[in-house]
Amino acid sequence: MTGKQQRLVDESENGILLIPEGLRVFAGAKAVMTAGQAGIFHKLLDKDAFGTEFFTNAPCLAYVLRGQETFFDADGAKTVVASGDTLLLPRHHHMVSDFRAEKGPLEAWLFFFSDAVIDEFLRATSLASVPPSKSRTALFEGSASLRAYIDALPKVYGTVQSPPALVKAKLLEVLFLLQMHDRKRQLQSFLANENAGRSRRNIKQLMRVYALADLSIADYATLSGRSVSSFQRDFKREFGEAPSVWLRRAKLEHAHEMVINSRVSISEIAHAAGYADTSHFIKAYKSCFQQTPKQLRQSLA
Repeated sequence: MTGKQQRLVDESENGILLIPEGLRVFAGAKAVMTAGQAGIFHKLLDKDAFGTEFFTNAPCLAYVLRGQETFFDADGAKTVVASGDTLLLPRHHHMVSDFRAEKGPLEAWLFFFSDAVIDEFLRATSLASVPPSKSRTALFEGSASLRAYIDALPKVYGTVQSPPALVKAKLLEVLFLLQMHDRKRQLQSFLANENAGRSRRNIKQLMRVYALADLSIADYATLSGRSVSSFQRDFKREFGEAPSVWLRRAKLEHAHEMVINSRVSISEIAHAAGYADTSHFIKAYKSCFQQTPKQLRQSLA
């Protein structure tokens, strides 16, 4: 297992996952066919999975074959996806999912679309001029044709190595099937929104939202639409220092607020700030704020 794969495993165990990349080593998920970021994955969970936090790095269609999964947006909005339902998730989207196994396993299929697939679909359907949607996600009720398409996937493609052209064709097919039952024109608006949001993300806005997330510099670069070197260069231009330095201080400042405004234990605060060793956290904290967390709390008592 490579260092990157091990990091993805560790993140999944901590409830943080960058998808689709992390699904390749995520327990319960299997890649059926992939070509770069485009691909189709099968997911099967038979144990409770609460608070699974993830970031989408490509537009995603999630189809629940059986079971029920609940999703929460960053603002707390709740979406329940039941058997037969389809949920569209935009790129660069942060959500948390909950699954309760008491009523049986969760089986779902996840489809990730590249820009090339979206471009071809929009050209073929003449939908490029449709205005973007105000809502970032879109929920569809099930359809018999989409269910038949899903049922055929493991029978036909479960044991074959699919070339990129076939991956693209199957992803286009699922979009056309979804469009056939899209009376509210959600798909068109969703894809128009994705088409409009491809450019590099504003780094300051990205860090304002995700500064406290347990992500690597490479993950932040990916989410921003940049290479690691471009991200580091643009970040230093915006903030005047390296990303690692800025992130370390941002997490310590958040920990400082927790020390002052909560009764959470120092060890828990250390863990939230990304420190596996509490003594290392205390040393870094004192270097930043000239006293230890315990000394600060005693002075405020």
